[in-house]
Amino acid sequence: MSVPPIHIGAALLGHLDVQTTRGYVAVFDEDVIAHYTEFLDRRRAMRPPAEYRLPTGEEWSDFQEHFDKRKVELGSCGRPYGTPCAHERACIRCPMLSINRKMLPRLDELEADVLARRQRAVDKGWRGEVEGLDLTLRFLRSKRAQGHRTARMGRVDLGMPTLPRQQVGSRRPTG
Repeated sequence: MSVPPIHIGAALLGHLDVQTTRGYVAVFDEDVIAHYTEFLDRRRAMRPPAEYRLPTGEEWSDFQEHFDKRKVELGSCGRPYGTPCAHERACIRCPMLSINRKMLPRLDELEADVLARRQRAVDKGWRGEVEGLDLTLRFLRSKRAQGHRTARMGRVDLGMPTLPRQQVGSRRPTG
């Protein structure tokens, strides 16, 4: 079993110091990893071989389309493959939205608009609307803070995986 370089694991986990990642790695000795790998191999041997077939062109296209649909104005939606948007495109309120740091100024524009709408709702006595807009403001401010944290830490973009057609499905997954 090959283990990825520790600096990659640190980047994926958002650790600023590789020593933090080393602390987690130290817990898993080789014996534990070997037993887990054997367990996975036994489980995979019990699964129908048809599950390891080459994906059809339509399946692969559907998979890629899912990731295209996750791109939204403010960043990207982290919902799992094969799941629809559960929040009716109210992305700013969605915990699955990951803000693109380039869109932080857009959050300021959105906040100004929501504040103006809130003031109008207060003036008109639309208490339910005020409550909803207050919720939107809380999410918006939380997303802004998340975006600033991401901008400070940097972000690893792994991109969309690409597999040569002759290798897709030609072997069983390893992890």
